[in-house]
Amino acid sequence: MGGEDVGLVADIGRVSVRFGLSGGSAGLAPRDVQTFHTADHATFTSALAAYLKQAGMENRVLPSALAIAGAVRGDVVNMTGSRWYISLSGVEAVLRARPHAINECAANALALPELSDSAFQPLPGPRPKPVRPGGSFLVIGLGTGLGVAGLVTASGRLAVVQSEGGHMSFPVTTPEEAKVAEHLARRGGTAGNEALISAPGLVAIYEALSGGPAPAPEVITRDTARDPIAAATLTTFIGALGGMIGDLVLALGAWDGVYLSGAIARALLHKFADPALRRRMTAKEAFSRQLAEVPIAVINRDDLELLGAAAALQSR
Repeated sequence: MGGEDVGLVADIGRVSVRFGLSGGSAGLAPRDVQTFHTADHATFTSALAAYLKQAGMENRVLPSALAIAGAVRGDVVNMTGSRWYISLSGVEAVLRARPHAINECAANALALPELSDSAFQPLPGPRPKPVRPGGSFLVIGLGTGLGVAGLVTASGRLAVVQSEGGHMSFPVTTPEEAKVAEHLARRGGTAGNEALISAPGLVAIYEALSGGPAPAPEVITRDTARDPIAAATLTTFIGALGGMIGDLVLALGAWDGVYLSGAIARALLHKFADPALRRRMTAKEAFSRQLAEVPIAVINRDDLELLGAAAALQSR
């Protein structure tokens, strides 16, 4: 996409979708952003048509890039934890151009090279390195779900690795994690990464440790100073996250940096200074020293999916 071409970008989540426009004389950054809730529209194309009408972009040939909360395979994308599905041929019929679809965490990864240094909040340890060709990086999105993507160098350029690592089985290590696994099993679930390391994961950990109902995730993270179960929940959550980070760095060879995105990452920025995060991350026998040298930073932006979709659209 170049010149005066304008394209549509979308961040399609479990409970809402954000649309925006990118390109043309205004540049890459998405503009005219509007949010629609999935509960208000039976289908994605219904929300899309409503946005196009608001933006005055009906009956236009619009290239597009869609960041979707789900595994992007084939023409129909079934969204994780949502009643919506995305038919790419159906979107093509509305926009009159074939959409480019990527996983939402992959869009997070594609946004990294577009960010200024001020967007990154380093955690204790090595300083973050510039996100540029030659390096290999890991992005973990923490929110209502758990996203995982890589950004690796291939043929001298950064290429995104789309992943569903958030749904890998979680290796139980501590007594607290064993309690969570037992709690999930009683409910008919399994101890996958996302079952612990997400907003619902905070609730599941609290329920497992308390033996009773849990408050909302934002209450758990807020009340750690006066609620010992909330404090233990957060300690368990942080340890589980550290263990997963170490595993994924080894799997992807992401030695140049780990970036945490999403609402939970921003909310827990000050808590991630807990040494338990790096202690669990580096407890990998032969590679402990190398893992200790991997920088970790939190991204303090909430528009990565749209920005990454815009970057994907521009590259095409």
